[in-house]
This record gives sequence, C-alpha cells and structure tokens, in this order.
Amino acid sequence: MRRYRLSICLAVVGLAMSLGYSTSQAQGLPGACAVGLNIHPGAWILLHRHPIARCTSNGGCKCVSCYNFNGSVSAVCYPLVAPIPGPGR
Repeated sequence: MRRYRLSICLAVVGLAMSLGYSTSQAQGLPGACAVGLNIHPGAWILLHRHPIARCTSNGGCKCVSCYNFNGSVSAVCYPLVAPIPGPGR
C-alpha cells in the first residue's frame, strides 16, 4: 500500500511540474528564454511573422530569445566556434 501511495504522489508531483513548466513557456513569463542550437547561416528568428534576429555567421549560430521584464521580446545570435556539419562539407 505504501508503494502505491508513493507512486501516486510522484505521478501527481510530476504532472504538476510539467504543467507549470508548459504554462510558463506559453504565457511568456519574464526571464523565460529559448535557445536554438545549430541555426543555419542566413536563418531568421521570427516572432509573429516579424524578424527579430538573423544568423549572419558563415558557420552557423546559437540563437537565444527571451521575454523581457517589460513584456517585450529580445533575440540575439552568436556565431558557432565550429561550422555545422552537413552534406558537402
């Protein structure tokens, strides 16, 4: 009986944590960020069909987009140290 209660408790805690995480991502809480790794050269980061950042490196980028405390969104792309491997490289 104890194992059953423990497993139910862990399932409820896990569900609550995953629900809290998904709603925080959906609501755009300040400080919430998304990181895109291996962004291809020339790729744009869009928000509601408007460009907010672009990968200008020849070897690919790592892009970070964050909700700011005033409700706006900022994004920046950093060049990768090594190019993205792919066909023909």
